[in-house]
Order: sequence, then C-alpha cells, then structure tokens
Amino acid sequence: MIVNPKLDYIFVASQEGIAPILAMMQDLRSQGHQQFKLIYCTPDAASTPFLDELTGAEFSPHVTLHHDHGNPDHAFDFWPLFETPTQAHVYCYGSKDLKDAVADMTGHWPTGAVHFENTGDDIASHAPNTAFSVRLNKSGRVIPVSAEQSILQALRAAGLQVTSSCESGTCGSCRSGLLAGPVEHRDLVLADNEKASNIMVCVSRALPGSASPELVLDL
Repeated sequence: MIVNPKLDYIFVASQEGIAPILAMMQDLRSQGHQQFKLIYCTPDAASTPFLDELTGAEFSPHVTLHHDHGNPDHAFDFWPLFETPTQAHVYCYGSKDLKDAVADMTGHWPTGAVHFENTGDDIASHAPNTAFSVRLNKSGRVIPVSAEQSILQALRAAGLQVTSSCESGTCGSCRSGLLAGPVEHRDLVLADNEKASNIMVCVSRALPGSASPELVLDL
C-alpha cells in the first residue's frame, strides 16, 4: 500500500485500541473531513470489534482491514505505507506488538508526527493537579476547577453540555476553542500548531505555577 500524500491522518489500530480511534474518525466525519485512513489489524473477522460499522458505507472507503489469523509471518507490512514521510499525523493505538511495528517503520518521520496511545507510563511527567478557573468567553461566566476535577467535569457540574467520548485525551471529541491562558496539554490529539487555539477539556489543565491560572475558552 502506498500512502496517499494528501492524507491528514493515518490511524493504525488493533482490536484493543479501536474504540478511541473510531471516536476520532467519527469526530472527523462530523466536521466533514475526508482525508484520513485506518489500518485495522486483527486476527480474524470474529475478533474484530465494530466490524459492521467500519465496513459500512460511512467508513469503508477509509478502512483497510488486515487479518493475520494469529500468524506473525502474516502481519501487515507497514513499510510501503510509511516509507515516504508525508504531511499526515499518525495515530497508533493497540497492542504492544503493533505499536512496536509502527515505531520501527516511522523512525524517519518528523518529530511530533507519530502519536502512540497513552498507556499511563508518562503520567509522572505531568505537573501535579492544582485548582484554577476557566472563563467562558460567550457568557463571561467564571467556572472554578478543583484539583480533583477535569475542566469537562467542572463544566458539566455548572450545567453546560460539552460533547465528549473517551475522556482520556485520545479521541478529540471534546476539543474546545482556547482564547487565552497558560495550558498544560495532556492529550494525544492536537498537533503542535493547534495547541495555541485548542484544548481537550477532558484532560488538559491550566499550567500550575502560572501568574494567572485562568483559561479563557470559546464557549
């Protein structure tokens, strides 16, 4: 398989990682975005979650299914897909073997272009949670966010309805506009050039220790 150079996103998943990937794809489709591709690697059809949905009319043009029937010699060959780096961002969620295979084949891609599922190993790199506030630009309301809450939870407690799905920073459903404020981005979705104006409210927070721990959201 030769990758389409116009693709913006390449998703790779095994059955363990398909739920957040599917949520990302649904979010892209809801925005009218078509430039994405999924490589979905499973042992066989019987062990393939969301098979009907991914082979239906909405997603089938974007999906390549690969079954190895438990034989490592029949694993998907990622080299033709990743031999030539493109503008696409790659998201790989699933088994360790799958992530290792993609990592091996994308070492020459630009830094920040290849993203792997957060397994919790990097949580220690985050600053400790502290309290802060978010200001809603459209109404002027100020919502306090405790150290024990996410922004999403605080918004819901204040009676606001915010779309979400994975609530782990992996699907992109809760993307909200960011107008001002120091942010510690903890998601696995936003590209570097998107972080100044977007935030995933399910996981990201105001940067602890900042002089003005308030975020202004386009809500």
